[in-house]
Amino acid sequence: MKRFLALLAALALLVPGTALGSGTWRVLTAEISEDEKMIPASDFTGEITMTFLGDCTLGGTEDMKNSGIGFERIVKDNGMAYPFRNLVRLTGEDDLTVANLEGVLSDRNLAKVKKKFNFKGPAAFTEILTLGSVECVTLANNHSHDYGDKGYADTKEALNAAGICYFAPEAPAMWVSDEGLRIGFLGVDGNLSGSRSKQYERMAQRLRDYGCAAVITVMHAGTEYSYDPPDGYQKQITGRAAPVSDLIVGHHPHVVQGFDVLNGVPVVYSLGNCVFGGNTRPKDFDALALQAVLRFEEGSLKETELRFRPLSVTGNPRRNDYSPVLLSGEDALRVLKKLKESTGNDPGEWDEERGAGVTVAAK
Repeated sequence: MKRFLALLAALALLVPGTALGSGTWRVLTAEISEDEKMIPASDFTGEITMTFLGDCTLGGTEDMKNSGIGFERIVKDNGMAYPFRNLVRLTGEDDLTVANLEGVLSDRNLAKVKKKFNFKGPAAFTEILTLGSVECVTLANNHSHDYGDKGYADTKEALNAAGICYFAPEAPAMWVSDEGLRIGFLGVDGNLSGSRSKQYERMAQRLRDYGCAAVITVMHAGTEYSYDPPDGYQKQITGRAAPVSDLIVGHHPHVVQGFDVLNGVPVVYSLGNCVFGGNTRPKDFDALALQAVLRFEEGSLKETELRFRPLSVTGNPRRNDYSPVLLSGEDALRVLKKLKESTGNDPGEWDEERGAGVTVAAK
């Protein structure tokens, strides 16, 4: 179970940092020194369980701010613990949880950028994440700059103040276990062409230089509402990410897409939505939580078990109530059928306690 721990002495030179849950999180916003590169790699033997959640919009559009069925009013009426109340049985019992924070958290009256949908919520909504046992979020998505650079800066400031880690295309993150095992996280939004590809490669090398035993790439790409991956951008990203990654997890299409194994690297193309305040009635309520169990021997990754946990983004069959529920029985099997039909790969036999699962040997 996750627990609070002191900062590890070996990480004293890195800034800034957080210490929520087990282990320690760091945003790598500064170059790593030669002394830090010389810290010995961990000889950890055991397993790490991490939970990945799809699109989480902790707010909504301006026209829904005061609506009785909008996200802000529902949270005000039900409390900050409400959105993740049904998922903490997963997120509260793993080693770490990562979600896609798709939107801005700010208390300022900011000018929104010109686009169809702009999502924003108050900075205090970081408490939704902490109460939901979400320790880290990716900001690599198409809504993190809905209110420009100022909104993006406000979001990062709010996360820092709440002790929640983040990663983005310009800033990878690193989690260090109680035993010193390091796992790195990279965020990709849209594509990996040109300078983006070079920046990604530099960030991946930084994580390896610091001794990360595993590197996870979280991508925000694909065709919205398509069940048939990969599209051209997903192919481009996974083709360039697989050589330096140990797991690739995706979202953006707003629906469940299947999984694949590329040269020994598991790829889950889309988890769909999760706590999604941006839409009162999404086109598809079905989604996934992914639990990845990474097993290590003497500091080396040996295999990854993917556990697929079907979700509905709402407990209300008529509209989005912004409080996802874990599915069981025939409902879970329906979602797993979508998963299999998407890429043709079988997600494994369904188990009510553990979900469906497959195990992939490390490359």
